[in-house]
Parts: sequence; C-alpha cells; structure tokens
Amino acid sequence: MTPFGTYLEHLRRSRRMQQKQLADLMGINPCYVSTLERGRKGPPSTAVLKRLIKNLNLSREEQERLWHSVELSEMTFRLPDGMSQDEFEFVHDLKSHLGTLSGDQVLIMRKVLGLGSGSQEGIAM
Repeated sequence: MTPFGTYLEHLRRSRRMQQKQLADLMGINPCYVSTLERGRKGPPSTAVLKRLIKNLNLSREEQERLWHSVELSEMTFRLPDGMSQDEFEFVHDLKSHLGTLSGDQVLIMRKVLGLGSGSQEGIAM
C-alpha cells in the first residue's frame, strides 16, 4: 500500500463507508477505489482529489494529511539539475534496493543525511 492508499482507506472507514459507497459518491468505479487503496496506481488527478475533499467534507487537517500522502505516493519524480556523478550513482544504487530495505536501514540513511526520522521510532546509533 502507498501512503495515499492507506490514508484513503482510513478516510473511507472513518466515515463508515464501503468502497462502492465512496465510488458512487465520487462518480468513479468501485474497482478504481480498490486499486487506489491497494497502491496499484499513483494518486488520482487533482480534480478527483478536490471532489474527495468536498464530498467527504474533509477538515483542514485531513486535507493537509491528504495532500501530504499524495506527495509521498508519487511513483515518479524528476531528478534535479546539477547532480554530481556520485549522486547519480547513489540514486541508481538506492533505486535497485527499494522495496527491500529494512526500517533500520532507512532510519540510518535518514540520520546520516539529516532527514529526520520520518514516521519511525529512532534507534540508538
């Protein structure tokens, strides 16, 4: 599951809705809701997200969490101009390990890079 899929499921369940009910409310296919929740596709278009915000009457905090989950769930991103050869190689090596990293490995990289701990508890180093 992606962060967006997890949060979409949370929103739906918090409103005691089935996937079909949410799909009907949104004017989308129930299979699409399932696909989104399982993380089989990236987040939907801005238009669909705005309908979700409106139809579920999301609070400001819920909207912020929604947009953050969308950012975290983007399946592709553009590398910045001016990257060094070492950065290109690091990104390439990291890409080949994504999906297999342990929580401790991610946390260690975050600490070394000064990126904070994310959503995980810190470990002693």
